[in-house]
Amino acid sequence: MEQHNKIINNAAKKILAPEGLFRIGSSRSWLDDNDYFLIIVEFQQSGFSKGSYLNVAVSFLWEKTKEMNECLGFDYGDRVLVNGKQFAEYRGAFKDKDEKFTANIEEFAIAALEKINEYRKFIDLDYAKKMLEEKSTSDNAMFWEVYDLAMLCFFKKDFDEGKKYFSDYLDILKQNFDVEWHKEFYNYCLKEIVPQLKSAETAQRMVFDMINRRRQFFNNKTSYKKMKKDIWF
Repeated sequence: MEQHNKIINNAAKKILAPEGLFRIGSSRSWLDDNDYFLIIVEFQQSGFSKGSYLNVAVSFLWEKTKEMNECLGFDYGDRVLVNGKQFAEYRGAFKDKDEKFTANIEEFAIAALEKINEYRKFIDLDYAKKMLEEKSTSDNAMFWEVYDLAMLCFFKKDFDEGKKYFSDYLDILKQNFDVEWHKEFYNYCLKEIVPQLKSAETAQRMVFDMINRRRQFFNNKTSYKKMKKDIWF
């Protein structure tokens, strides 16, 4: 392992591991398991120099497309600025430079922990719903926010709102049929999801099953063996 990667791992282990996070295999990413969602902390590499960016985000565990189900997405959250900077650069294997990089990366890990504590509030489903509603109507809204909001509503048995948001999401898909996978996912939704929206109970059960399937998928991977084995639903 290169020296800068050792420093990153040691800083994360020192600051994040005591808070219950675990490292994904030998990567530069750490996870916080919160049952229906994970919080990802990524010390992202640069293609131009040694060092790290910091990304922290919520990844919801209900299903999306087949390809996305097999990886973790950044559903809420993204790049974190630390004291106004987005990148900590490693400038060489000398004692004073190692110490400087260590201090910078520990600052990144502390900033990550602040975001983790903020995102752990998503355990409160009402809070999570409020945050997703704000994000879905913001100027920087992306593609999946309305879908995530619909699944969250079904999860918490806000059935009528969930159906409305899901209908809105289907309209978004229909507006982008020139993208092949949008059309494919629209057809999947009609075939697999809509028939399960018979009642608040069936919709909630659908989301529970989605989450359980993805938890089982990741639990079967060696890199994720520290995920919880038992969940509450």
